[in-house]
Order: sequence, then structure tokens, then C-alpha cells
Amino acid sequence: MNTTRWQQLISSREAREAREAREAREAREAPNGAWRPRFFRPAREDDAEELGRLLHDDARIEIFDTIDRQLADLVKTRHPRERLGERDIARLVGERLNGAPIEAYGVWVYYPWSHRLVHLLDEAEFVELRTDRNKHKISGEEQAALARRRIGVVGLSVGQSVAMTIALERGAGELRLADFDHLDLSNLNRIRTGAHNLDLPKVVATAREIAELDPFLDVKCFPEGVTADNIDRFLLDGGKLDVLVDECDSLDIKLLLRANARAHRIPVVMETSDRGLIDVERFDLEGDRPILHGLVGDLTPERLRGLSTEDKVPYVMQIIGQDAISLRLRASLIEVQQSVSTWPQLGSAVVHGGAAAADTARRIALGEPVRSGRYYVDLEELISGPEGEPAAADAPRAPGPALTAAAGPLPAAEAGAVELDPERLRRLVAAGVAAPSGGNCQPWLWVHEGRRLGLFHDRARSESLADFQGAGGVVALGAAAENVVLAAHREGLSVRVSPFPREGDEDLAATFAFFGAPPPGAEEHALDGLADAIGLRHTNRRPGQRAPLAEEHRAALRAAVESIPGARLELLDAPAELDEIGGLIGAGDRLRMLARQTHADMMREVRWTEAEAEARRDGLFVGTLELSPTDLAGFKICRDYRALELVRRWGGGRGLEKMAQKAIRCATAVGLITLPRARLTDYFQGGRAVERAWLTATQLGIAVYPMTTLPYLFARLIRGRGEGLDAETAEAATGLRERYLRLFDVTDATAEVLLFRLSLAGPVSARSLRRPLDDVLIVR
Repeated sequence: MNTTRWQQLISSREAREAREAREAREAREAPNGAWRPRFFRPAREDDAEELGRLLHDDARIEIFDTIDRQLADLVKTRHPRERLGERDIARLVGERLNGAPIEAYGVWVYYPWSHRLVHLLDEAEFVELRTDRNKHKISGEEQAALARRRIGVVGLSVGQSVAMTIALERGAGELRLADFDHLDLSNLNRIRTGAHNLDLPKVVATAREIAELDPFLDVKCFPEGVTADNIDRFLLDGGKLDVLVDECDSLDIKLLLRANARAHRIPVVMETSDRGLIDVERFDLEGDRPILHGLVGDLTPERLRGLSTEDKVPYVMQIIGQDAISLRLRASLIEVQQSVSTWPQLGSAVVHGGAAAADTARRIALGEPVRSGRYYVDLEELISGPEGEPAAADAPRAPGPALTAAAGPLPAAEAGAVELDPERLRRLVAAGVAAPSGGNCQPWLWVHEGRRLGLFHDRARSESLADFQGAGGVVALGAAAENVVLAAHREGLSVRVSPFPREGDEDLAATFAFFGAPPPGAEEHALDGLADAIGLRHTNRRPGQRAPLAEEHRAALRAAVESIPGARLELLDAPAELDEIGGLIGAGDRLRMLARQTHADMMREVRWTEAEAEARRDGLFVGTLELSPTDLAGFKICRDYRALELVRRWGGGRGLEKMAQKAIRCATAVGLITLPRARLTDYFQGGRAVERAWLTATQLGIAVYPMTTLPYLFARLIRGRGEGLDAETAEAATGLRERYLRLFDVTDATAEVLLFRLSLAGPVSARSLRRPLDDVLIVR
């Protein structure tokens, strides 16, 4: 085919009627799997003939011919020290053509998926010109070395940016791309591609973008992703990879990739698109290096396979580091599968991370001394300054001078009261401190003077916004008093308890006088059998099974509560009632977490390590919360209020309700213990009723889990008129109260002492500790 005829085909596109007859075939020319362009070099007769047929047959072809500009650019870059004019450039281009027609110079590249035909310099000149501006940041020798390197990229969200940046720099001669997923519209916040590519395999879309940038790059696609069956082919076929870039979301594949990369001595680079973290594992240099720096221990791909996005969260936290992630990602993780379907990624972070990962991969490929480790290029911190650190937890608290001063002298001893020897005294107080208290705050100070034992309220230990007027602390003191009475009866002693014996003194919660023979007003012995359960009683938050509460158990619990005059027990056990109270308790927990002060109060209660729990011997060791790995990861995120403040600003936080809802789904019943009036003496007596019910449940093998946020939030809302609550929290709590009143027969005057779950649960993982007696007992 002569050049004149070929030029006519380009300009005239004759015989349209023939082309229209072939439209069905043309529609099949670019299937969704196509990513390789076709090359035509018209200087070869057979290529010229084939190109002519293509132009004849395809009416949709668009032609892009800038070969003259490319040749001009090429000759200018080859004469960098000369100031070339137009005549000089034309002369040098003419020398390059050497009399051949410009239309036949170089190569025509046809992209079947877009029906574009592009006239380009052929490969050697194309690569020379396209990489000219890399000099001398990448030397000629380095560029030649990179052309012999093979880089694999797994996962094409962040990975698309990595692959495109490697292609831009020509940081490899071969790219292997793996991803099983297709492009969704939600991907377009971070993947630079066109909307016309939606539903296309990500590997195909990325390979096409690379081909349109540089058709000569060797790109191999794995549209099935990396699997156990093809991983060796991905890593080794056609030559071992020089660098593996891991950007996949599948945690099991992350482990599989690293295990095999380590076996074949292939370095791994990962970018997380958060805080500019670049993770480097030089398995090529360190063949026995622990996978992911040892952060996941002996975790295997099999344990991770098939997990939901939510269940992946704790492992993501292990991999990227709980305290290392950005504030906004921490907040966003709380919202996973609530207001967002999965963890978010921003285009700016993905592009920034893609560039950093490509840079790291290039330097490893060139043999530069890149060490294993984790490196942060956090733009927010570098440009705006650090976010700051969460407030430190309170130091251990001891009774302050004010309490110690208030703790005496005690009222005069009663006639006939016996003196307690030191060992007996310690046994009685040990029984008292075994009582429950909100957040295991242990708000008591015991003072023994003469023949009387005093129980003081250490308000500094129990004071919180959630505990209106210290009523919750007084409940704990009432429970402790009940234990002292039961223990005294076991010792053969009678007891007279005097709640709040001094007018106007709310710190002295009770005094105890002990007798050999029962004096008038001494405590009854009807429930003495409960003493055996004092050392066994504990909070059990373990998931159990929902089963009906036996009628005899219901009767025993009610009798235990109502043995305190005026005390009453309400039980919810119908499925609809349990679902509703579960929703309400969860909503109350969300309000508590999202309000700054109540969040701070809660975090002061938590002991995050066994060592801290042992050293403090108060508060709630996180192991006693019986959280799933996912819930524990989420709870640790919640430690930093700044993340929750963002969640609140976004109107989110529904995920904070799930732990309570899950707890109630396995409840046999939910109980509420009340007294008719809300004085401190009522809360004290309510505490005694609580302990009687709890010890009874312990003997019956029923697990008890206090869930007290709502009653004490409502107390502040009603009797405190919302003092200390922000308007948004108060309004939300008012709405919850309306629903709550449809479940329980209470009024605004009622003392709602304890809301709790009953369940049939297995043994606990850990129990709360108690402070030493010497820290809480003063003997005068």
C-alpha cells in the first residue's frame, strides 16, 4: 500500500457504508478486559496495510497526530546548550526524517477501548523524551537500571496512585497489577479515572491509564487479585519482583503476601493513606524478619479470611497502631458500618501516599540504603503543628485532708457495745469493701474509734457528672454496710446500724455498734445465709444466652429486695421490652461518651493494663469489660475525646450503642431497684437492697451486670434540672426519659437505685480488685 493511498484514508475516511455494516464487530473490539494497545509502524508494509484496514473499517476512530511537535521537542532536548530557532529545529527534524514522510515516522498506537489512534515517537525516542525531565534526579544509568526492574502492586485504590506515579517516573520496566474489584462510583473520591470506567475491573482501568500515558511500559494484570493459587505466579513468573507494594484491604492477603515475599526475599512497601505512613519490610536483606514488624504475632491468614469490615478493625489497629492513626481516622473508625460503610480515604492522602510509596520503591529498586521501619510524612502535623496528646489519667487518689478531718470524732459508743479485736475488725471491713461500687471507685473510708465503726463517704473518689449529688456513691456505702452486717452475724455479733447519724453531716454515712446479745433495734438475721456469697459476688459482663427467668428465681430476687422496707424490684423479660431497654441503655451510653465531662469521668475509671490495675487496685480493668476484639479496639479509640468530639459534630456515634444492645440481647431480664423517695438515706437503704439481690443472684448462679448510666443521668436531668449537661445532651436525655417511663413504673420523685442485666453467663475473664485495708481503714 503506497503512502499516498494511506494518507487519503486518514483524511477522507472513505467507504462509510462498508464500515457501518461492521458496527457489530466494532462494538466487540474493546471488551472490558482489554488494556493493551495495538502498534502500527507504517514504515513496514504489513503494518501500513493493517492500519489502512483499521481506518477503513472503524468509523469511530479519532486521530491524534502531534509527531511534528514531538520531533521538535526531541531535537531541542538533545541540544540543551543551544538556543535553537525555528529554522534550526526544522533543519534538525529534517535530518531525523532523512527524506521519509513524517506520517510514516515512529509508531501509530491504537487504543481499542477509546477508539483513539495516536501518532508517537517509537519506544526508544519516546522513553528518552518522556524521561528527559527526570535528569539528574534520576541519572541516565539509574533510569536504565529501573527499566530492568519489576514492581508488583496489590490493591488499586492507593495502589492506583502508586502504580501511576511509578509509571510517570518510569520507575520500573514491568508493572504487575492485582485487584479483584471493579470500580464503583464511591471509589472516585481517590482513584483518578473517568466516570466512563465505572464497573470496569480496577486492574484494567489502571492498566489503560498507564497505556495512555506510556504504551511501551510492560503491564501484566491479575484481575482475580492475588490468591493462594496464583501468588507464586504474581511474585515470580517472568522474573522475581524487585519490590512488592501492598495496598490491599484483605488482611489475610496482607499476611499471605508477606509470608511469600519473605520466603522469596522480596522487599515490601505499604502506604496507609493516613498520616503519610510508609511501612518498609526489607525481606531481601532480613530473611528472618517478623512479618509486619511483629505487630500481629503469630496471626495467620486463615484466622482473618472472611471477616466483616467491622471485625477487621482490631487487626487494623494492630497493624497500623492504635495511637499512631490520625484523629479523624480514629473518629471515622467509630462510625464504620454506622454512618460510613468502611474506613475512609481522601484523594489528597492517597495521591500523597502514592507518591511517597513510589519514591520508596524506586530507591529500594536502585539499591539505596532504605531500612525496614515505619516512616511518617504527616502533612497535618508538619504544616499545622501536632494535634496534642490526650489528657493523662488521674494519679491514684487517697483520702484528702478534708475527709480525714471530717472523720471524727465518732458519736459516743452505745451502752453494751463490744470492743472489736484487730483481726475481727479487719474481717468485718474486708467484707464491707467487697461490696460493689460504681466504676469500682470504692468511695469509702472506715474509722474505728472506741467501740464504734464509722463509714465515711470519700466523695472525691465517686464524684462525677453522672452521679448526681453523690447518690451512686451512697448506694455503694449501703451495699458495704449490708456486707458488714452479714459478716458480723457470721462472727456471732449483733449489729445496730445508724445511717447518717449526725444532722447536716453527709460525709458520715453510717455508724455500726456491735453487741454480744441483740439490743433493741438490732439488725434481723433472716438473710444471714447470704454471707457465704460475699466473696463470690462480682460483676459478670460476659455474653450469655437469653433464657426465661425461672419463677422461683424471680420470687427469690424480689423477696431479697423487698426485705428492705419500701424497696421494690421491677423486671423486664418480654423480648420487645428487652429490645427497647437495650436501645435506651445504648443511647444513654452514647450520650455519656459524647459529652466531654461524662467521657472524662468514664475514662478515669478505666485501667488499660493488668499492671495498672494491680498498681491502682480500683477502677475497671479493661479485661473485666468482656469486650470482643472489635469492641475493644473501638473502646480504645474512644479513649481520646477529640475523636469523639468529631463524631458528635458529625451527628454520629450510633456505633457506641452497640455494646449495650449486644449485652441485652443475651439477658434473661433487666431489673430496676427503686425506693419511693430520693433522699440520701433512701439511696443508702437502696444500696442494702442491691447487695441482698446481688448476693441472692450469686447463690442462684445468675450473672449480674449493672448498667446505671440512665437512672443517674435522669436524676441530674430531673432533680438537678440538667445542671452540668449541655443543651443537646439534656434534650436527647429528655426524649429517652419519655420512652423509659413506658417501661418502668416510676415518677420523678422515685429513687432509681440500680438498673442491671441478669443473664446466664460463663465464668468471667477477670475480677475487679480492691484497695488494701490499710488504705481505707483508720484505727484510733
